Amino acid sequence: MKRTVFAVALNHRSQTAAWADAFRQPPYNTPPKTPVWFIKPRNTHRGPDDEIGLPAGVQTFSGATLAVVIGKTARKVAVDAAASFIAGYALANELSLAETHFYRPAIQAKCRDGFCPLGTMAPLSEVDGLTIVTQVNGVEKQRWSTADLHRNAAQLIATLSDFATLQAGDVILLGTPLERIAIAAGDTVTISAAGLPSLSNHFSADERVVEQPDGVPTLFALGLNYADHATELDFKAPQEPLVFIKAANTLTGNNRVSVRPDNVEYMHYEAELVVVIGKTARNVSREQALAYVRGYTVCNDYAVRDYLENYYRPNLRVKSRDTLTPMLESVVPRENIADVQNLQLKTVVNGELRQSGNTRDMVFDVPFLVSWLSQFITLQAGDMIATGTPKGLSDVQPGDEVVVEVEGVGRLINHIVSEQQFEERLK
Repeated sequence: MKRTVFAVALNHRSQTAAWADAFRQPPYNTPPKTPVWFIKPRNTHRGPDDEIGLPAGVQTFSGATLAVVIGKTARKVAVDAAASFIAGYALANELSLAETHFYRPAIQAKCRDGFCPLGTMAPLSEVDGLTIVTQVNGVEKQRWSTADLHRNAAQLIATLSDFATLQAGDVILLGTPLERIAIAAGDTVTISAAGLPSLSNHFSADERVVEQPDGVPTLFALGLNYADHATELDFKAPQEPLVFIKAANTLTGNNRVSVRPDNVEYMHYEAELVVVIGKTARNVSREQALAYVRGYTVCNDYAVRDYLENYYRPNLRVKSRDTLTPMLESVVPRENIADVQNLQLKTVVNGELRQSGNTRDMVFDVPFLVSWLSQFITLQAGDMIATGTPKGLSDVQPGDEVVVEVEGVGRLINHIVSEQQFEERLK
């Protein structure tokens, strides 16, 4: 249980009922049509009985939920076949700060160190009416049933595996009720359900640095981090970093293919400089930040804009589809780049220059990004930050050759194929 932990928001009826009126107003305009996915990265993972430090000055809330653990590779799984891909279930605590909106990924609210303790897995044959109980210091604070979820485990596996190939050890958190339990330093939270080992954690005021070296390295990505790109999409430059997380399934390599889904109107490339973290970084200053960088590489962060909804924008269906993040395997050492904020980026499609920019035009530069993330996340060796893309987006079609290049860092070649062509390659 140390691979990707996917979680789904707004999957409990109490949540959608409470937000029903707001979801018909800007910025949402319409209720969610598909599951609202997010990722709990490896810095959040903890086990039973682990002590977890709470952030100072903000209220933390406990969110008891059920986790389904994938037992084998799952790709485009039908609902009625999903049970055969389940290794078992576990209890989980999807900790969060208060959420006041669902428009942008809640990185600062949900991805803090220790914000996803996971219990011990056990087999269960029936979980659609499971009662989950939360106690704080031995006193019951909440009791709810998985019967009140909009989508059950099988439905979520089918929906997620339609665009993301799941691997053995991946985890899906099934969602929480609207009501979350406020907790404080000194509390012990115990979550229980029939047939599963309980999950108990003590919470303290000590935000200690805890590494999770056996977890999947986290790929953070930046939205709208070049002002000209923000203007291109009719947005203003953000006031703070717009960070989202990309799942491991989306990564592929140089000279590989990326799949354009059938019946979509607009899939575009994004040439990006990628920062590779070299050592554990927590609460580092902007001035110290580059010392924690191992080096740099290049990625192409494709997006399918047809799938964009105004919930945790951009969502996983847009950005974390299989094959949609080709990346160079090589890393250029930090010392080999004289000025990371003065590098040319470009994208060439079928020999035609389509995109050109310079890293000096980032809204938030590399030292700022490393420092900012490290204030609430323990960055670890191997974690990566894709730093955004300049203007110059355009649609790509099957048969296109797409080359992205970052000056002094590398050149990445990729080819677009249709779903049918990709399926033939897999045979």
